[in-house]
This record gives sequence, structure tokens and C-alpha cells, in this order.
Amino acid sequence: MKLILESWRQYLTEAKVYTPEEVRSVFFPSMPDHVFGDMKREGFGSFLEDRADDIEEQGLEKILTTDEYGKAWYDRYNLNWAQDAQILDISWEDVGVKERKFLMDKYKGKNPGFPKADQERRYADMMQRFPGLGTGDHEPVIVKMEGGKIVDIIGGRHRTFAAFLKNDFKPIKLNAYVGTAK
Repeated sequence: MKLILESWRQYLTEAKVYTPEEVRSVFFPSMPDHVFGDMKREGFGSFLEDRADDIEEQGLEKILTTDEYGKAWYDRYNLNWAQDAQILDISWEDVGVKERKFLMDKYKGKNPGFPKADQERRYADMMQRFPGLGTGDHEPVIVKMEGGKIVDIIGGRHRTFAAFLKNDFKPIKLNAYVGTAK
């Protein structure tokens, strides 16, 4: 039996699991470290592990550019990135309609998974912990911009909303890493 198992070992191989660092060096070389850290916290490494067999069979580039889940990662992070965070002067109207609706609906408790009372407490806590919200004196958020508008808040949605809430939706200064479409 041992001989049979040992002879089968030559046919059993595990798919290579790419690390986020390997993928970054090939597909996202201009991505700032802060943005890359956010991407990893969002679960990119788990995605690579979970899809290792598919990646080995179809190729990493194909999975990232054509697969529904892979493409979501690729489209969200494959941007022209400013290497340093910038202080943006933005108004509530500079945030895309889709983002504004998402944030406002969540705040108003329209998402059953996020009751209004919980959201109010969360934003109040955030405003207390980050007194520089709205002045640009806070940990950078991560945004995708098109035509001077924020079309996706990749990281820091709640801090961005809290900054507007704190400032009665008047224009704010937002410390942000900015990506634009390639």
C-alpha cells in the first residue's frame, strides 16, 4: 500500500498560490503601500488562495481580467495612483451619486443590516476619535476619481461620511490616496 501511495504522489501537486506581493509587482506596480495594505485587509490574499486551482488552470491574468470576482479586484485597484496622499477640497456634490446614495441610505438605516441607531453611534464615536475629520488632518482614505468627482471610496467610506456629517455637508478637506482610470 505504501508503494502505491508513493507512486501516486508524483501525480498529485498543489496549485501555486500567488502572494499579494507577487501580483502587485506584476499587475499593480504603481500602487502605494497604504493602498496595498488596504487591498490585503479586504481579503485579496484569501481570494488568491481560494482561486489557486482556477488561476493555475486559466492563468492569473485571465482570472483577473475576465472572471467576475477577479475582475472586481482588478477594476477596483488597477488605477493610476498618486504616490502620496493629497489633501482634496471637496463638496458633497463632488462625491458620485452612487456613493452618496449608499452612504446616506446606510446612515438613515435603510439597510436592515445596519440599524440607524448603530450608525449614529458609530459616526459619533468616529468624530470623537478623529477630531481632524473635514480638515484633512486624518488617516488617508482611498478614492477613485473621474472628472474631478469621487466615483468610488475604496477605503474610508465611514470616515469620509463622518467628515461631511461633522461639517453639516459643507465642503471639506479630505486626506486621500487618489487613483484615476488608466
